Amino acid sequence: MTEGNLSEQILFFSIPLMISNLLQALFNMADIAVMAQNLGARKKERATKSFLLCLTYSFAAGAVLGLVLIAFGNGFLRIFTSDNAVAEAGMYRLKIMGLSYAVSAFMDCTIAASRGIGKTVVPMIIVIMGSCIFRIVWVCTIFAYFKTITSLYLIYIFSWSITAAAEIIYFVISYKKLPRTSPAAAVWQAEP
Repeated sequence: MTEGNLSEQILFFSIPLMISNLLQALFNMADIAVMAQNLGARKKERATKSFLLCLTYSFAAGAVLGLVLIAFGNGFLRIFTSDNAVAEAGMYRLKIMGLSYAVSAFMDCTIAASRGIGKTVVPMIIVIMGSCIFRIVWVCTIFAYFKTITSLYLIYIFSWSITAAAEIIYFVISYKKLPRTSPAAAVWQAEP
């Protein structure tokens, strides 16, 4: 990636990431809309099913695309470099990211589900703490201690997992507080 048309290289390198992000974002948008609509229609069980389906589809999309990227990663990386050492380093990153990307679905879908029940502020704070603050702390502690590229790449799966756990706990607590058959007015209440 150090020679040739830089713009073209960035575009080609970004395409798999854009496709994966787009698919997961579409499931998240569906999660918000379907949950809110079903809760507004007083169908809490159906809203629960929609959350679980969106989570399953988003996880599957991330897992399949991650595995495809790993399977075809060497050929994909050859678009950018003919240097074996660079391609090998790229494959190492693709393996870690490809195997862990699906985990982000738990964080993203749960945030979307919280939005679907009218909760936005607390999930936003949780994601800032988990995806921003935690990563800064990780770089200043774990990465500073180990000083390896692996310890830097693992920041993603750990931050996604921790953020997802906090988001899931918040969502479950908030969701349980909703009436079993809630009118739309009860769904869109202010943050606690």
